[in-house]
This record gives sequence, structure tokens and C-alpha cells, in this order.
Amino acid sequence: MEESTKPKNILLIRSATNTFNATVKSLKSEFQNSKITVLAPESARKMLERDSNVSSIISAGDTKRMSILSLKSKVIKEMRSGKFDLAVSLYNIDHGMGYSNIDCLAWASGSKIIRGYNARGRFVEFNGWGIIKKYFLEKTSFTWFIVNVFTTIILFAFITLGILFEWAIRQVFALTSLKNIRSLRKQKVAFPQHTETKNIHNLTHKAHQKI
Repeated sequence: MEESTKPKNILLIRSATNTFNATVKSLKSEFQNSKITVLAPESARKMLERDSNVSSIISAGDTKRMSILSLKSKVIKEMRSGKFDLAVSLYNIDHGMGYSNIDCLAWASGSKIIRGYNARGRFVEFNGWGIIKKYFLEKTSFTWFIVNVFTTIILFAFITLGILFEWAIRQVFALTSLKNIRSLRKQKVAFPQHTETKNIHNLTHKAHQKI
């Protein structure tokens, strides 16, 4: 990158504290005459004011999660009025997934160049289309995760109900079989008694005839 085209005015979005110091040093090393403005929650102001590499601060207020929707319109206007050459997002993880809200915020600043820096000091350069693709990829992945969880719960419920239904059917058949066995036993016991009674009746009848 030629000296004349190097970014002179940089917006750094403090979205990952673990990556902040290393990224500031890297930017100052690459762009020595640059001015770094940091967008950060108000709670970080005192610490940032002590950093000699930070030229100015844009307060994001008391919000815990920075995004286009969570920041006040005056903060977005202040970012856009800065006319930044480079906007930087910070990631706590290497691939930067889960930070599309910060990338969208960097894009909203109107910066010519957008970079995402990870904890290893590596960066990826984005344009508007790349940020939109990343945003939808994240949302789609999350949606599929929810769908898979819901599907798993439904399948588990059906399997459980199937097992309970099979158990109930087995119990019904077991009770029916037990009743049939008992009924057969009663019939077997009652049959000789009936024959014996009939024989005694016949003998009594014959005895009466003889008399």
C-alpha cells in the first residue's frame, strides 16, 4: 500500500478487550502517522484516555452489546461524521463468527476499508457484500441449530411415546393371557366335580328304581 493511500483516520470498535492492545500496536506499526478513534462503552473511557495511541473516543453509552440497533442515532452520526479511512472490528475468536453485528457497525461508519482482527493479530478485509454474507451465514447457522434441537426433542418425544405405548400393549396382552389361563384352570377343576355329581345323581336314581 502506497504512503498516499494509507489510512490516516482509523475507527477501532472495542468489541473484544483481549485483542485491543495488540491490534492498536499493529495498526500504529503499519500506519505510523494515523489517528485512532475508539468506539467503546462509557465504562472504558478512563482506561482509554490513558492510552497514548488513542487520539479520541466515541462513547457507545452504557450498552453491553454494540450494534446498529443498540446504539443511539447520535452515536452513528458521530461515527459517520468522522470520515474514517479504515474501520476495525475486534474478534476474540480466530474465525470471527458471531461478530457480524460489529462488522455491520463498522460498515455503517462509512469507512472505505473494513478489517476484522482476531486474537492472533491476523485480519480479514471486508466489503459490504462480504459483511452481508457473513451476517446471513451466522443467522442461518443459528436457525439450523435451533431447528436441529427442536427436531431432536420431537423425535425423542415420539420415541418415548412409542416405547410407552408398546409397554402398555404388552401389559394388556399379559393381563388378558393371565385371565385366560385362570379361566382355563377353573374349567379344568370344575369339570370333574360336575361329572362326579352327575354320577352320584345317576346312582341315587338307580337306587330309587330298585327300591
